[in-house]
Amino acid sequence: MMKVLQFLMWLSISTLILSCKQSSKDFSTNQIQSTEGMLQHNVYFYLKDSVSDKHKNEFENGLQKLLLIDVIHNSEMGKTGATKAREVADHEFDYSIFTWFKSMEDYEVYADHPDHMEFIDNYQHLWADIKVYDSEIINSEVK
Repeated sequence: MMKVLQFLMWLSISTLILSCKQSSKDFSTNQIQSTEGMLQHNVYFYLKDSVSDKHKNEFENGLQKLLLIDVIHNSEMGKTGATKAREVADHEFDYSIFTWFKSMEDYEVYADHPDHMEFIDNYQHLWADIKVYDSEIINSEVK
């Protein structure tokens, strides 16, 4: 009986170790998904100097809700980086969003989406300026 229990314990531990090894192997061999052919939509928001911290928090919450629109393939949100001032670096914007769409059709759905329109209606009074940069990804290969 003791040998059977020892064998079952050994078998369980071996199975656990092998499954962990397999998981890490699968993780390390996964390739980064290509974004080639997608549309990347980048937006930079320049808020008015008079915008309060409360309104900035509400704006951030609005951005987070905006990025939940289902046709967005992937998204990120950011603030101005604390990098060294350089002539070519723009440190004047307050927030940025980066979104990827699988197709131009998906982008058009997003552009007319009720949640997008609601975001504009609710928050456009907070920004002094907005810059939009759209790019069709031509090469996303990691080298």
